[in-house]
Amino acid sequence: MLALTQLVSLLPFLLASVAASPTPIISKRYTGVKIQSYRDGKCLNPISSQVGDGTLVVTIDCGNAATWDINPGSGSVILHGVGLALDAGTGADNNEIVKLWTSYPTLFQQTWYLTGDQRIAITGGNQCLDEGENGPQTYQCTTGNTNQIWNIIDGGSSSGPASSAVPSASVSASASVSVSASVTPSAQPSSTGVPAGTVYKDPGYGSRRIHPVGRDDLCVTVSSGSPATGQQVNVAYCVANDSPFATAQLWNITQGQNNQGIALSPATSSSLCLDVGYNPGSGSRLFVEDCARGSLQHWDYLGDKIILHGRNLCVDVEKDSTPTHQTPIDMQANLQVWQCFPDNTQQVFTLLDI
Repeated sequence: MLALTQLVSLLPFLLASVAASPTPIISKRYTGVKIQSYRDGKCLNPISSQVGDGTLVVTIDCGNAATWDINPGSGSVILHGVGLALDAGTGADNNEIVKLWTSYPTLFQQTWYLTGDQRIAITGGNQCLDEGENGPQTYQCTTGNTNQIWNIIDGGSSSGPASSAVPSASVSASASVSVSASVTPSAQPSSTGVPAGTVYKDPGYGSRRIHPVGRDDLCVTVSSGSPATGQQVNVAYCVANDSPFATAQLWNITQGQNNQGIALSPATSSSLCLDVGYNPGSGSRLFVEDCARGSLQHWDYLGDKIILHGRNLCVDVEKDSTPTHQTPIDMQANLQVWQCFPDNTQQVFTLLDI
């Protein structure tokens, strides 16, 4: 569909990324359910009937286990009828015990993501709830690790999942350890509801506009209209080549440092690179930063997905994002990185034929 002539010389340096296709999350709220380990069939339960801050959470026979409130997507996991939250300690390290604690919604170590393939992962982190040799713990999310699969079963039964676990397909070890958390794709790009704008040809000096697939009138744009360190990158209507804001959406595509992927730099600011922060995960924002920062500014692009080099994270049009009126350029949709999924069109970006 596209001519990528100017990228041909870079192809030896670009890597493809493979991701497992998820099982869709069932759109319902789970109240008063049991959380059952795929590994041993046991269910989460406080270690003692007298519960409070710090009570250890273990696994026992599901027939006698406590019930929980847990929702698909991101949120707290609450001991039903009690209100204490499942807490992961720091939420950042392997082999941490899990316990009950007073619920503080949005607190990092209490905010979990129930995924479509039945992982329970710290939102924005890299730790999953894991049934280890000694019971529940946190451990780095790893594709194919069935210790990290949890069934949601009816609160009154010891079997019969309310939502069945399907292990995700295995990928290479290097890919699995780079995934911040196994999550579901975000919804179709909100940009599809944005009225059509004007399409502009790229200038002839090598800089390119980057478009969400099917929307050649929309461009990946530095939100401030003038590239500078720390400025967010989102989606705006494309502007003409002679506009004072054209430099905010024209990108140079060059080889990354040490032959690692490519770098994406604003056309008039070669010292700035597209960046995603020090510890990226699904939902991390995009911005431009001094290119000297290095590895988290390297990307792979083969004419469709823009993939963070060595990670399973793709540039993604954010779920439910809507136009934002601001000066000097209105943004039509937000950008983020999100776990890569095949056939997810909100993660596909194109260049116009020259």
